[in-house]
Formats: sequence, C-alpha cells, structure tokens
Amino acid sequence: MSRTAKLSAEERRAAIIKAVRRLFADKGFHGTTTHELAEAAGVSEALLFKHFPHKEALYSAMLTAWVNEHEPVDFERLEALEPSASALVLLVHDFLSHTLEGPPGAGGDRDTTQTRLVLRSLTEDGEFARLFLQGLPSRRNQKVAECLQAAIAAGEAVDGPVRPRLAGWFSHHLARMLRVYLLPPTPAVDYGIPREELVEQAVWFSLRGMGLKDEAIKRYYNPEAFSRGST
Repeated sequence: MSRTAKLSAEERRAAIIKAVRRLFADKGFHGTTTHELAEAAGVSEALLFKHFPHKEALYSAMLTAWVNEHEPVDFERLEALEPSASALVLLVHDFLSHTLEGPPGAGGDRDTTQTRLVLRSLTEDGEFARLFLQGLPSRRNQKVAECLQAAIAAGEAVDGPVRPRLAGWFSHHLARMLRVYLLPPTPAVDYGIPREELVEQAVWFSLRGMGLKDEAIKRYYNPEAFSRGST
C-alpha cells in the first residue's frame, strides 16, 4: 500500500481504470465483483469506492478511457487522401492487415482486450460496442463510403446494389469476426493459408463485395507495397 500514497488522485484513478480492463473483458460487467476489481487494481474496496462510487461508474470510465486512448494517429493520413478507388484499396488493406496479421499478441494485449470487451459488450448491454464504433470505425466507414462513391463515378466500381455506407460496415465486420475466429491460441478455424495470404483473400472478398471491378483491384492492389510499415 506504500505505492498508493505516492500516486495523486488522478494517477490512482487512471491506474485503477487500466488495471480492471482485462477483468471486465474476461468476465463481463455482471460477472465481475467489486472485490475482484479492487484486487486486480491492487487497492482496497474502500479506496476503489473512493474513486468510483459504484461499479457502473468504474465501467463507464473504463469504456470512455479505452476509446479515447486508442485512436490510431496514422489514420489521419489515410483520412486525408483524396477519395478514389486507389484510396479505397489502401483503406481496406490497411484495416484488414492491422486486424489480422500476426498472432493475437502481435499488437499487444490491447488488441485482444479490445476484442474481448466488444464481444462481452454485445452479449450484455452493448454500451462499449456502441461507444467504440462511434469513434474511429465510423470515421473509417465514412471515408470508405466516400472512396467507393468516387470509384463509382470514375467507372471503376459498379453502382449498386450494395450501398456505400453499408459496404464499409460489412468490410469492418468481416475483419473483426475473422479476428474473433483467430483469437484462441489454436484458431477456431484453420483457413489453411499463411496469415498474409488470408489478408489478401479478405481484401479481394471485401473489394469485390463493395463492387470494385477486378481490373481496378489488380491496378491498385500491391500487397508487397502495402506492407504494414508503409501504410
């Protein structure tokens, strides 16, 4: 408890929020007790309640902090691209590669915890899922829709029947659900191909589903150039 005295109230609050994320992700809101939360944070229940009057307050603070902390700055560069078929290909590959490449731990515990929090949220009240999706995913979806509309106008994509706004969400959901099936140490589905090739297959599936023409995909999609370091 000597460490507790060295932290300011704001620092202690932030430390508690960070410490309980994994517990909420693993057991959900209803399956987690305040005793377990205090233990995970390394504080007494009395101190926990000093910073958060009830479990709902801690859960809400954890959700808000998580969303605010995990807005990738590199998306601003993609968001600034002129809407086009080539930008659409880059956006779709960038998201799928960052979501799928490497084992679940490749992006740190953050990625795994995020996925678990979303899944838990969807089986409960959906609060975290809604809050999370209103942030960066909505911005990305808007950019995808703009790029698809530009591709249609340029004759590089089919006009319909999939609506541009829904196309972005469908692509997002595909990537996230693939991530879910790859989450266990032994993936739930053996796709039978290396992770890099799985990304390429998913990119093609997504772009074709959006209505982008094969010739446009072949023109703009170069997986080797679209390495994670260059996107």
